[in-house]
Amino acid sequence: MAVETTAVAIPVPISEPDEDSDEILSPVTSAANQRVHRGGFTTSICQIFRDPSRRSDCCAVACCGVLASDRNRYLLTGELPPPLWKRLMMYLIIPALFLGVMNYFAVEVKIAAADGNNQNDNGETVIKVAPLPLRLAFYGYLVFLGIRGRIHKRKTRKEIMMKLYRERASARGEAVDPNQMAQYLHQHRLDILRAHSSYSCCYAQDLPQDDISQIDDDTNEGDFCTHLWDCLSKTFWSACCGCWCQCCSVCAIAQEEREIERLTGNFEPKMDYITFQMYSEYYPAIQRLKENQIGSFIQHAKAISTLSVKLLKNLAAVLIILGLFALSNIDKNFTFANMIVLLLTMCQALFLEYLIHWRWNRFDLSLDSVIKFFACGFLLTTPMAMVFELLVSIFTGLFSMVAMLFVFIEDSDLLDKLQTDPKHAMKDLAVEYQGLFIFSLFLNAFVIAALCEEMIKYFGYWMVVTPDLLPQENRSGDAADNNRGNEENAKSVRSTGAGITVAMCSVALGFACCENLLYVFGYTPSQSLGVEIETLIARSIFPVHPLCAAIQSIGVCKRDLERQCNVGIGRIIAPAILLHGTFDFVLMAAAFLQQVRKIKEGNDDDSDLPKDDSNAVMTADDIPAMVFSVGLVIIGYIYYVLQSRAQNKRLTAMDRASAVDENSTLV
Repeated sequence: MAVETTAVAIPVPISEPDEDSDEILSPVTSAANQRVHRGGFTTSICQIFRDPSRRSDCCAVACCGVLASDRNRYLLTGELPPPLWKRLMMYLIIPALFLGVMNYFAVEVKIAAADGNNQNDNGETVIKVAPLPLRLAFYGYLVFLGIRGRIHKRKTRKEIMMKLYRERASARGEAVDPNQMAQYLHQHRLDILRAHSSYSCCYAQDLPQDDISQIDDDTNEGDFCTHLWDCLSKTFWSACCGCWCQCCSVCAIAQEEREIERLTGNFEPKMDYITFQMYSEYYPAIQRLKENQIGSFIQHAKAISTLSVKLLKNLAAVLIILGLFALSNIDKNFTFANMIVLLLTMCQALFLEYLIHWRWNRFDLSLDSVIKFFACGFLLTTPMAMVFELLVSIFTGLFSMVAMLFVFIEDSDLLDKLQTDPKHAMKDLAVEYQGLFIFSLFLNAFVIAALCEEMIKYFGYWMVVTPDLLPQENRSGDAADNNRGNEENAKSVRSTGAGITVAMCSVALGFACCENLLYVFGYTPSQSLGVEIETLIARSIFPVHPLCAAIQSIGVCKRDLERQCNVGIGRIIAPAILLHGTFDFVLMAAAFLQQVRKIKEGNDDDSDLPKDDSNAVMTADDIPAMVFSVGLVIIGYIYYVLQSRAQNKRLTAMDRASAVDENSTLV
């Protein structure tokens, strides 16, 4: 498959360079109404997340920008990314083999007595240490992967700068001088190096020195979150001595994606990520199924894209490998019974997906799009949520630490007990200062869990573009002409709204499925089968994630379909955060208060005593919190139903008004 990637020379206002300047500049510099940033880019490296309508910025963050970087190279040079098996071999299998070999050859080392869980009978702490050559080889391999990735990204940035140089030379009507271009690239070599470093700093102004006088404030309007991000980023510049800091070069990748879209004319989405298959190659078949109301699952499955086929094949391969691993009894903690629990966990999410999509809205959103949104929620949003929750928890944890510090300063007896018996000192702290822990749980529930997860789920929906939902995009006439691969979608506004709801719920179900697997197999206190099944049942009763996503879809439809300009990301996710945060806070606070009561009665679990969680069941003390949680979910569902019905009436009225306008035009 070939895609036209020839750069389009766009005329730009130009001005004569300063002859007295010793600096080698590009053939033209910016006019008063045209900025030229470092390297000749038309947008700043600091411009990520400044435009709420841009979806590509989210893709630059997901997977550390790998997907966006692959698309950049493909649009720029036509180069396809390496096959999946090669990436799995380099980034997963080889590191896993390193860790396995290091664990096999690790030797036990005894250190001085200390409080720990790996003490022997003599009170010595025993740890396993891998041989130094293996550790050095493993660290060296990780460094090699990092350097290799940086080289490829810097090569892409260099090629973009060369295209920009040629573009401006063509706009001026001059031939490109290879020597002058080489000098120009040499002059900006540090900018290329800094843009693609794991932790890089670029100049905050990000403008050539002769254009600093042209700096003015951006006039683009944004929502509250955009202005908040702008305020935080500018504050961050000042804190870092006027430098813009980024991680994994995500800001540079987003800047390059914006520039490549301008150079190649790919302003509107017309192909999938990863496979780069054009929408025009598979979407007409999907449209025919909708127009003819064909409800056969087999026909819908045959019409999916190459990307969806690859996702399903990889899922089948992973399940087969896990099944063989479970049957082999290599690991006693993962047997065939555990494999059944894993399948049941996935079936719970797929059953809800069946109801939400196939049973009620199969013609509002294609099966192909559902697969992509679900995969995004499972593979992309979950790791992003874990990273952001970790970062936010560090900042929120500082407040709790400062508060605890004041408590220990005021209570000298408690401070002395902390030094002699820290375990019982923390118990006394929990009993005497319950408000401190309740406040910490509040931050954990509403800020770390609810805010991060609901925002990440929204961005998970926002960064997946499928032809089913393309009518919600604002298109100019030129952009529509450039996007000839997309056939006109005659869906009603109400059907598009239902498709948005299904899409956001699919992302949430993929996220919830991955989270449930982590809770069932990773976060449970015991590896017993009974605890895993109990955890699965408990998390299946409360479908909070899809419910919150459905509530978010009400706000998205108001913004994108009803064109309510006062609806931004804050109003979209606020009701979901309130429901999600309250749900988590009630469960956390109930568990904490129950543990405090046990401490007062002397019946709390002691880590020095052996624990048996194999027969763990829900006690009578858990019933009030569970009942309240069920009631909260019911209230959230009623709220969604009422809001959805009111919105459906408004969307139906819009469809009728549109039909009347079309009939009037025909007459």
